[in-house]
Amino acid sequence: MGKDKGQSIEPKQATKEVLRWTDDMDQILLNALIEEDHKGNRHDGSFSPEAYSNVIAVLRSNIDPTMTKQHIKNRMKTLKDRFGEAYDLFGSLSGFGWNSTTRRFTAEDVVWQELIRVSLFIFFIY
Repeated sequence: MGKDKGQSIEPKQATKEVLRWTDDMDQILLNALIEEDHKGNRHDGSFSPEAYSNVIAVLRSNIDPTMTKQHIKNRMKTLKDRFGEAYDLFGSLSGFGWNSTTRRFTAEDVVWQELIRVSLFIFFIY
């Protein structure tokens, strides 16, 4: 309906574009954060403003020139949540461990096979 009928027209809001993170993007982010930690730019579990500025510069030059601090904070929250879920699952299972080099949970093939077997069994029962 038009303006002449007494209705106001709302200005269009900018659409928020969702940033889809890849494993390679995560790797760049994590390496940049680790570097800032090694430089001493993380205090009491929080990164300093300088650390965020440095990480943003790395991400802008390697991933996306429009990267912001909010992108980083959102992704860090997501990664922490996912790690917590995985740790709760794998941390209590025998045979699994965290590989700090690959940053992944690891286990012998036989341990993975047993987890898959039990998971499929549970899936089909419920």
